[in-house]
Amino acid sequence: PGARYSDINEVVMRARLIAVLLASVVGAGFSEQAPPAGSDAVVPAFDPRIYEIVEAVSAERIERDIRTLVGFGTRHTLSETESNSRGIGAARRWIQAEFNRLSDACGGCLEISLQSHIVEGEPNTRIPVDTEVVNVLAILRGTSDPNRYIIMSGDIDSRVSDALNSTDDSPGANDNASGMAGAIEAARVLSQHRYNASIIFVGLSGEEQGLHGGRHMARVAKDENWNIEGVLNNDMIGNIE
Repeated sequence: PGARYSDINEVVMRARLIAVLLASVVGAGFSEQAPPAGSDAVVPAFDPRIYEIVEAVSAERIERDIRTLVGFGTRHTLSETESNSRGIGAARRWIQAEFNRLSDACGGCLEISLQSHIVEGEPNTRIPVDTEVVNVLAILRGTSDPNRYIIMSGDIDSRVSDALNSTDDSPGANDNASGMAGAIEAARVLSQHRYNASIIFVGLSGEEQGLHGGRHMARVAKDENWNIEGVLNNDMIGNIE
């Protein structure tokens, strides 16, 4: 259970819908489209480049990324962190490397960083021992309103029925390799344009153990006074029922 791949066409359809939603939110804010200060010009309500963004989404790339994430065996929050081929550490390093590769392709347009914190272990919880939880962020910085953010997130971790079993295979093809692959694909296509607002593409960790990565990012956002206009969280976008 959990290893079945959902219909890849459904994944792509949902990923394209997310691309439309995100592009629509930022569409009026294409940086090269903004009228000069003091101008009477009106920004069009709809930009045809949104079609380009949607059509650029690739089923093949999404499937490849899902299979890569599944290939790490388990992405459990408490799993292996030293291996380069298995466990949550290998998965997040691959996501970071992929974001770096995408940034190279757009001339260094993405700011890549790790958001790390220690969750203190407590007996009889899903985090029984002190555990480092690491989010992977790629920020496409806005040109004129960089503190206004649209966040597109997907959680990295997976689990079997036993929430504390960090060693058995837990492929998580749909929960949530599909959502993480959707966020990465959005980074690929949206990084080819520039916007007035900033977009954060992020892989969140510790979701299955208590939403720890998301909670930490929310604390950082509050401490740094991010102006968050919208959050599109991708969770199991490969569902067909």
